[in-house]
Order: sequence, then C-alpha cells, then structure tokens
Amino acid sequence: MAVRKKSRTRKGQAAAEHGVSDLKALGGPFVEAVEATRMPMAVTDPRVTDNPIIYANAAFLELSGYAREEVMGQGYFFLMGQLMQPEMAAHIAEAMAAHRKINVDVPFNTKDGRKLWVTQLIDPIVQDGQVIQHFASFVDITDRVRREASLREAKETLDRRVATRTRRLQLTKERLEEEVERRRRVEATLRDALAQGQEDLRFRDFLVREVNHRTKNALQMAVTLLELQARQSDPGLRDGLRIAMGRLKRIGEVHALLTYEADRPDSIDVPPYLRRLCQDLSESLAPHPGQVQVEADVEEGGAWGPDLVIPLGMIVGEALTNAFKHAFPDGRKGQVRVELHGGGDGLMTLRIEDDGIGLPKLRRKGSLGLRLIDVFAKQVKGGATVENRRDGEGAIVAVTFPVPGISAA
Repeated sequence: MAVRKKSRTRKGQAAAEHGVSDLKALGGPFVEAVEATRMPMAVTDPRVTDNPIIYANAAFLELSGYAREEVMGQGYFFLMGQLMQPEMAAHIAEAMAAHRKINVDVPFNTKDGRKLWVTQLIDPIVQDGQVIQHFASFVDITDRVRREASLREAKETLDRRVATRTRRLQLTKERLEEEVERRRRVEATLRDALAQGQEDLRFRDFLVREVNHRTKNALQMAVTLLELQARQSDPGLRDGLRIAMGRLKRIGEVHALLTYEADRPDSIDVPPYLRRLCQDLSESLAPHPGQVQVEADVEEGGAWGPDLVIPLGMIVGEALTNAFKHAFPDGRKGQVRVELHGGGDGLMTLRIEDDGIGLPKLRRKGSLGLRLIDVFAKQVKGGATVENRRDGEGAIVAVTFPVPGISAA
C-alpha cells in the first residue's frame, strides 16, 4: 500500500476529533491507564474511509517518533510503508472488514526512517452489533526478526557449503573412477600386446610410463578422498586416515621419481633414483629444517626393473618415516644413512641406519611399518632384519636380496 504520512481527509480529521471525545467519555481512569502503559496502542474508526487513527497513546508515539497531531486522522496503514507486501495488507483489511480479531507480524516505519518489525493485535470493539472502533496494540519484535534472519542466512550458507563439498566429493570420486578405468584399459592393452608377441620397445615404453602416470594420479585422487573424509571424522578415525594418507603419498613419491633408461625402457637407473628419493623424503618428513640429515651411499651401475625398484623404494620410505617419526623426539638432532651395496655373492644389501633413540621391543613386534618392510622384502625375494645398534644409539633396518639375473652362491 502507498505511504500516507501527511495526507489526511477532512472526514478522517473529524473522526479523530470525535473519537477522542468518545474515548474521554469512557472516563478518566481508562484514558489515563492506556496513556500510562508501556505497550504502544492505537484506536481507529472503521466507519470512516481509510479507517483513520482516532487515538494513540504515548508509548505508540514514542515508538513511531511522530507527534500526536501528525498521527491523528491518518489511515491505519500509513506506518506500514513500502515494506508490507500487498497480500499481507489485504489479509489485515479483510479481517477488519469481517470483524475478526487478528494477530500478525508486520513492518513498521518510524518518522526518522528506521525500519522496525512489530507484532500487532487488532481487536474489534462492538456496540449494538456494530464495530465502532478497532483497538490495536503493538510489540516491537525487531531484534527477534533480525536474529531469525541471521539464523536463516547462516543455515543457507551452511547448506550451500555442504552442497559444494558434496559436489566436489562426487566430482573427485568420478575422476578417480575414470582414472581407474583408464588404467584398466591401458593394462589390458599391455597384456594383449604381450600375449600377441607385439613387444615394440617404443610402444612398451609409452605404456609403462602411462601406467605409472595413471597410478600416481589415482593415488592422488585417493589421498584427496581420504582428506575429505578425515575432516568429517572423529579424532581417532582421523588419525588413522592421516596415517593411510601418508603411506599413499609415499607410494606416489616412489612412482613419481621413476626414470627409465633410454635404451632399456623397462629399467630404472637405481643410484640416482634412491638419492632423489632420500632427498625428497627428508624434505617432506623433517619436522624442522636441518634437524635430521639423510645421506645416501648407493653402489653405481645398477639398472633394474620396476618390480624390484618400487619395493625397495617403499622399504626406504617406511624406514625413513619410522626414523623421522620415532627416532628423534623432542627436537633431537641426528643422522640417517641409506646404503645399497653388493656382497660379491650375488646378493645386495639395502641398509638404513639412524643414530636416534632406538626401537623399543614392543614397537618392533607391533609396528605396521616394520611389518610392511617384511612384506616388501619378500616381494624382492629377500629377507629383512630390524634391530638396534650395538651401542644402543639408533636402529638398523637391513634387507638382503638377490641381484636380478645372478644366482646366489
């Protein structure tokens, strides 16, 4: 409805003056009580066009900011302003016309431009079967409405964030499935080519590199999924998921550093590979730069296939992870040395030694990382030993395995 702050009909003004006389006729105590109450109140005359206000108490004038002469004779809806929806105004007008009591929340404009919300109760005053006045009371609910609006906005924001995270999780899942399917197709192609005797070196080189690339991508996707799950899990499960994420990252690092020989696409140059792996792991695992030094002493000349190199890389990853996690507590400085040498008997020994605090007996028996080292050692047809140094200052992980193509004596 249109705002009618200043336009008052002569009938409305006359009704206001007459209505005041009627109210005064009710007696001094009634008028004095209504005037003294802290609840804003107003009285309108439905027998005159626009249902003008014929009385407003002091609390109503304080709420609206208008003087009494500015309110008297105004149409009932002049304080509702542009904020009131036409449907709500029609609902109130319909209830008034039907002589029904109505209690409704509506916007309320003050003289100084403030936008309030009030709960208004409109009660018809009936005399001789005819509504002669409407009695309206008002309660300021602006703070409640604002709190409810803030809660709605916060809920909508939360719903949007949940929907966005759900979409991201679904997208990550779809991408992971695509990567797994691509890897399956590439591996199927490789198997078919080998079965048919089509062992073109350049084509095989491409396939091997593609498989490792897809493997790395798939592992990264898995890490992303675990990270999303960890954020929504309880602390105990979150720690387990983060340990799994760390192992997947180690696997990804082992694959990411694989570099094949130009003239032998199925072989990896082992010395530079292990040196790069040790450097990258030390940088990613060290809690503080320079706290723990990692040295790699690798015998030159080894070029082996991924079936041997990848388990060896995983052994180095698990041993270094255990050393950085447990061997140097409370900022203790130290050194880890990684060695790979042959013994002249067709056997090679991979040795990871630290000068930390050593391994407690219970952890030597129950550590998942040490059990994994045993598993990887068996994959290279070797054996693993884990023990403390004789001087008690540190631990030694040693894996002995046969050199490919050479029979042990």
